[in-house]
Amino acid sequence: MLAADWPTRSITFVVPFPAGGSTDVVARLFAERYAETLKQGVVVENRPGANGNIAAAAIAKAPNDGYTILVSGNGQNAMNHSLYARMPYDSTKDFAHIALLASTPNAIIVPSNSDIKTLADLLRRAKEAGEGLSFASPGVGSSGHLSLAMLEGAANVKVRHVPYRGAAPLVTDVLGAHVPVGIVNVDIPFGHVKDGKLRVLAVTSAKRSALYPDAPTIAESGFPGFEAQGWFGLSAPAGTPEPIITKLNALANEFLREDKMKKRFEAGGYLAGGGSPQDYAAFIDAEIKKWAGVVKASGISLE
Repeated sequence: MLAADWPTRSITFVVPFPAGGSTDVVARLFAERYAETLKQGVVVENRPGANGNIAAAAIAKAPNDGYTILVSGNGQNAMNHSLYARMPYDSTKDFAHIALLASTPNAIIVPSNSDIKTLADLLRRAKEAGEGLSFASPGVGSSGHLSLAMLEGAANVKVRHVPYRGAAPLVTDVLGAHVPVGIVNVDIPFGHVKDGKLRVLAVTSAKRSALYPDAPTIAESGFPGFEAQGWFGLSAPAGTPEPIITKLNALANEFLREDKMKKRFEAGGYLAGGGSPQDYAAFIDAEIKKWAGVVKASGISLE
């Protein structure tokens, strides 16, 4: 097959997390547009496990013919390189990175009737509790977990981390006050915040989230320079023909400029990515270094 003829059959987007999470949502938005434009089916396949390593390792070894694409993020491409003593792949060598699609901050949430009203209240409570305050994240090694570790370091506090298997059960337990506070991607609790059942104390981005304009950033709450975001992008196995990478990248940038995509991003609180394959590869290199410092300082490790 010549790269110029690609695609002649359906393409598979592999998502290393269960359906319904932010990575899956973004993957399906782009799969729909690629299918419409390329006139071929784009199947989204969810392969969760090992904080995304199982899917990423499989794609690293997949045929480099442009028919199997990884939709992955900061866990698989950056954080895991420090969290795991042994990695089944190297993000800097085993993939041809295509494009950064989107980024999303995390939101710190509490039940609306909680007496924790602000980030300052939360940090004061954490100090008083002396590592006894339960704080939920979507899982060990998730962007929420490492954003929390970053906050612990910045504020010089320690909490009792409660890892969940995904964001949905976390939100359910915060709603029911089974855990007093949690941290998740901003899009996940939006409906409950809108309905007045949850309150956002702060977001982890450098600027306020359009979803929660009244919620301050951690940076403006006494921690200048604080920024931690989840992000998602497309990667193919290393050695995938350059014309295919170029075509996928050009289309990703085209889709990001469309009004329909802009509206979908706005509704989900996503920030648009874009740029060249080289931009995305350089971004991943920088993120690997950034999170290595956070992981080392926190002592978090996974097996």
